[in-house]
Amino acid sequence: MNGAQIDFQQLRIKHILYKSKVRSVLYGGVYDENFFTASGPVGTWFTTVGMPRYGLQAEMRELAIINQDLNATAINLFHLYKSGRIDQAHDGLKNVETKSDRFINILSQLERKLKDSPLSIYSS
Repeated sequence: MNGAQIDFQQLRIKHILYKSKVRSVLYGGVYDENFFTASGPVGTWFTTVGMPRYGLQAEMRELAIINQDLNATAINLFHLYKSGRIDQAHDGLKNVETKSDRFINILSQLERKLKDSPLSIYSS
C-alpha cells in the first residue's frame, strides 16, 4: 500500500466513524461537541494531511466542501433531535447517507487518479 492509499484509507475510516457517531447521537447516544468541529478526527485529517498533501487536487477541495456540508447537516439534525423532532431527525439520515456516498465516490476517484498518474510520487 502506498502513501496516498494509506492516507485515504485513514480518511475512509474516520468518515465511517463520523457517520456512526451521527447515527448514535440521533438514537440517544452522547453528543461530543468537539468531535463535530474542525478539531475532530475528520477535520484534523483535512488540516494536517488532506490539504497539505493533496490540496492542489480539485477532488480534495470538493471533499472538504462536502465534509463541511455534511457536518452542517449533522448539526442541524442534532438540533431537530434535541428539540423533540426525532422522526424528522431520523429522516434526515437519508441526506447524510447520500452525501456520504458522494464523499466516498469522490475519494475513490481521487485515489485512482493519483495511483494512475505517472507523475505522482505516490504511485507504486
